[in-house]
Amino acid sequence: MNTINKFSQRIWKKEEKKFKKVRIKVPNKDLGNVDSIRPRREKDFDKIPTMGGCYWIWTNEPVNHRFHKNRIPDKVVGGEIIYNGIAKDDVQNRVKRHLLGEPEAGWSGISLDIYPGKSRSHRKKVLSQTGKVPYVDCIIDDRGNRYKCTPIREKRLILKLYLSKKEKDFIKNSNYQTYYFRNGINVFDEKHKSFVFKVYFITGLEPLFLEYIEKKWREKFGLPKLCSYSSGR
Repeated sequence: MNTINKFSQRIWKKEEKKFKKVRIKVPNKDLGNVDSIRPRREKDFDKIPTMGGCYWIWTNEPVNHRFHKNRIPDKVVGGEIIYNGIAKDDVQNRVKRHLLGEPEAGWSGISLDIYPGKSRSHRKKVLSQTGKVPYVDCIIDDRGNRYKCTPIREKRLILKLYLSKKEKDFIKNSNYQTYYFRNGINVFDEKHKSFVFKVYFITGLEPLFLEYIEKKWREKFGLPKLCSYSSGR
């Protein structure tokens, strides 16, 4: 290494030490220090700013599947945080895609409802013999002494999910090799309207800081069960 590089390295090592001393606060486990809405009607979503931000979705609706085997956040206030993410341009629109989704929507959204048919669009799989599928929580192993996550490779396991009667009938009366989730849900549909959904959000910050908050919150409290990645996109 030549003299110039050694000098440069000393500069950036010094800056690194400064960076490591910085202690940046992240939201707490129950997000009590973060703005939130509880949508009771569609216009309530308009209270979320139309700018970049990070967000969390909480509900007391049962969610019996997950897309990863990592640690998940503890349950809080009678429910759980099932998803979180970042929208660099418009967090309100992103949240609407999750919670005010159309049945045929092609964009991504949380995966709770079964899509009633074959799919040619971008949708996550519920059941497939190949590729990534969700896991069912707390399936007891053959020895009967502990639980493990089981990928949904058999049709009977789909019924472990929290489903409406209509969804159960569709699964029982059809015979597809692959079943799919709908992209997003509508919280005012019959299946969901008796449960509470809340959206927590932080807006108006630089994208790099938003990514830092998301990353550190997940490291501290766990990766929500409907997220399919730990960090990055």
